[in-house]
Amino acid sequence: MYKYYCECGGLILPDFDAYKVGDKVKFRVQKRENRYQSKIFVTQKQYTGEITKIDGDEITVKAHVRTYIFHRHEIMPLAAPSPIAYLLVGSCRCPITKGVGICAG
Repeated sequence: MYKYYCECGGLILPDFDAYKVGDKVKFRVQKRENRYQSKIFVTQKQYTGEITKIDGDEITVKAHVRTYIFHRHEIMPLAAPSPIAYLLVGSCRCPITKGVGICAG
């Protein structure tokens, strides 16, 4: 978990190209239902699973008894912070601001 924290205070994104078959990952499944008076009820549930197949950017993940197919950027390593944490804390911007002073003038 600590390898995802930068000294600048931001969170470092995981390496999405480093996935291998057998890696443990986490992902969210979104479910939409029509409700009373044309309202749409949306729920999200987080699952954990194991990568069983990698075909380019399509990754097959087995969780319990179901098998899901995701794009490479839709899943996260099990030790990585959740996507909500990246929104709350922010991503590391060190490579972007390297060599740029505080006052641009």
